[in-house]
Amino acid sequence: MKRRYAPVWLPGLLGGASAIGLLSTSGWLIARASERPPVLSLCVAIGAIQAFSLGRGLARYFQRLGVHGLSLDKLGRIRLDLFDLLEPRVPGNTPGGQQAAALSGLVSDAEAVAEGFAKGLGAATDVAASILLGTLLATVIEPRVGLVLLTGSLAVVAVAWVLSQLAAKAEADTARERAILASLVSETVRSSRELVAYGREDLVEERMREAHRRSASAATRAALATGLARAGTIAAAGGTLLAVLATGLAASSSGRLPGPVLAAVAFAALAVLDQGASLPSALAVTAAGRAARRRIDELSKLPAIREPLSNEGFLAAPGTAALEAAEVTLAPGAAALQGASLSVGDRGRVAVTGPSGAGKTTAVHALLHFVECSGGRATLGGVDVKELARPGIAGLAGWLPDETHLFAASLRDNLRIGRATATDADCVTVLERVGLSPWYASLPEALDTRLGAGGRPVSGGEGQRIGMARALLSGARLLLLDEPTARLDPATSAQVLSELLGAARDRSVLVVTHEPGVVDLVDEVVTLAGGRVVARCAAS
Repeated sequence: MKRRYAPVWLPGLLGGASAIGLLSTSGWLIARASERPPVLSLCVAIGAIQAFSLGRGLARYFQRLGVHGLSLDKLGRIRLDLFDLLEPRVPGNTPGGQQAAALSGLVSDAEAVAEGFAKGLGAATDVAASILLGTLLATVIEPRVGLVLLTGSLAVVAVAWVLSQLAAKAEADTARERAILASLVSETVRSSRELVAYGREDLVEERMREAHRRSASAATRAALATGLARAGTIAAAGGTLLAVLATGLAASSSGRLPGPVLAAVAFAALAVLDQGASLPSALAVTAAGRAARRRIDELSKLPAIREPLSNEGFLAAPGTAALEAAEVTLAPGAAALQGASLSVGDRGRVAVTGPSGAGKTTAVHALLHFVECSGGRATLGGVDVKELARPGIAGLAGWLPDETHLFAASLRDNLRIGRATATDADCVTVLERVGLSPWYASLPEALDTRLGAGGRPVSGGEGQRIGMARALLSGARLLLLDEPTARLDPATSAQVLSELLGAARDRSVLVVTHEPGVVDLVDEVVTLAGGRVVARCAAS
């Protein structure tokens, strides 16, 4: 067994020995004391009981420390491995449902795997040590009793395992139904305003009621299965104890086994079977850990994006980008881009338009290497993005998504995401360039003003301007603006888009937008439909 597991199995072995020693010595002492021998003849047994009691308590304490330590160590390893698994698969290759699964994997599933492994190892050690030491003691005293105890103990383990598998299946059904219910609740919360506005709460009421009924039914079945597992294991342990007592009484009646020794054997068997009776709880935890492990493994089926470790040896031309016959497939049988080609020259301005689902955002994600091109290629500065490490891509292209995320931090820290070394003067300058000077002047704490959750409220237009300031601050010569005004009203949209492009006067720009006024602000308009370029026109 691996050395790093020693803090779990070694105290478990010592704890099992102490528990058997404590109970068997206690049984002998009780039976022997009933014969009223000289008190001094009991002193050794009394001292042994005290030693075993102390030893058992210390062993259990150190085993729990070992389990917690192993669990935390395992948790750290799992999360590091999971991060390494997810990092080349996000954000473009992780659809919405999988993003929730990834978050669950990093938090609850990783904890379940670590806890299941550590507690499972501890329980296995306790049971194995108890059966080994208990049957060894019983065999030395009376071989027939030892054989009965060994057979019964293995039967207890088998019963616990079989019944726990049924309970694990029921728990898996419960987890699935609860996930469905949680997803439905989340969907209802997101759509609550629309449902109330149209008076159609009935659309989700019946679905919620049915989902709750299935979840409660599954929970009831899981509780019954868990109770059956525990009851079956206790019954098997009780039957084994009766068989041990019957065998021991037969040996005692024939004179081979003195009464105090019979009591010691019976109490030793009780210690062994007590460990076996606790197996269902441990098996439930390990089953939950295995189920969580399977959910984490599902994430590995997502396509990975591999990048070099550095950008050494590449000389890129800042401010240029191109898609050359790019093919991108995000779901089986559904190509997001089909041979699309477009380019942005140094200080050039290109607008990409088209209906929803045409592949506009996918084109931006391909240039950022958020998704992998299965055919053709995407280049930044003339270099295929597959040959650029992430810092190289970030240095060549700044990105403004359709909704800028503001972190629960100061305005300064939100801006410095674009460039960590930016000075306060740099931050103020880019705020002026994106038209936020009046807004900035109204902030009571200037750059120290907190934004995001719990901070100062920010409108949609202000948020997009902050995102643009962040992109400008990065120093990238190419800016990729992905529907930067999609969440704004038409009047504000046209104004904000004009100001954003004006702020990027010395940069190359690729902008994805539905705003018709963009024609007057760019050099070329490329129209996508069904993942293909269907029209190009040079702006006047």
